[in-house]
Amino acid sequence: MNNAENRKRNNAILGFPQAAKKLFCDKKGLELSLTVIVVIIISIIVFIGGITFAWKMFKGAEEIKAGIDKQTRDQIEAMLREGTELVAIPINTKSASLGSDATFWLGIRNIHQDQEFYVRIDFEGIYDINGKKLDVFPDPEFVEKEWLGGFQEIGPTTIARNKYETIPLRVKAGAMISPTEQTPRNSIAIFNVCVFPNNPGGECEPANKINTYNDQINQVFVEIR
Repeated sequence: MNNAENRKRNNAILGFPQAAKKLFCDKKGLELSLTVIVVIIISIIVFIGGITFAWKMFKGAEEIKAGIDKQTRDQIEAMLREGTELVAIPINTKSASLGSDATFWLGIRNIHQDQEFYVRIDFEGIYDINGKKLDVFPDPEFVEKEWLGGFQEIGPTTIARNKYETIPLRVKAGAMISPTEQTPRNSIAIFNVCVFPNNPGGECEPANKINTYNDQINQVFVEIR
């Protein structure tokens, strides 16, 4: 083998590690680029999903609000304009079969400057038809999540001075009152309803009554069939 052939062979051997290193770097860079693309795609999907969920909740509330009947609106208007009520729920008891919705209508009259209002609903308890507390063990957080969903906290709703606004309160009669206990039929589920001015006031419970707009804890009653 002559000198020229030896030099050619040596150059090929020495150049192999450099070529392998370049190929490895290119592959690593390609994997990194694919990872970034996957992360971006997942982020976009999550973002779109969040917007879709929020839009469905908003659209659902608007569709419910559009369904208020004239009689209920007239009752709210009469209670707020002709009386001294600041918060009114003209019909606070409704029947619902398991899995169906009960929609109540809340009216708020603003006697102050333009301001925002927040509504909070909390589970109070479950009773028999005579008002006696049942010997069951509901999980309040579970009930509020499954029965109220996105309607536990509503707001802000801006109301101008000396104007009033109607707000739908939707309660779904869930099949369960805890992860392990079924909802008893022929019972009454009671929910506290609070209206807070200017900012969310926390849980709707008697200890928090002083922070409500009307210094009261309102209630709605769902009769489970």
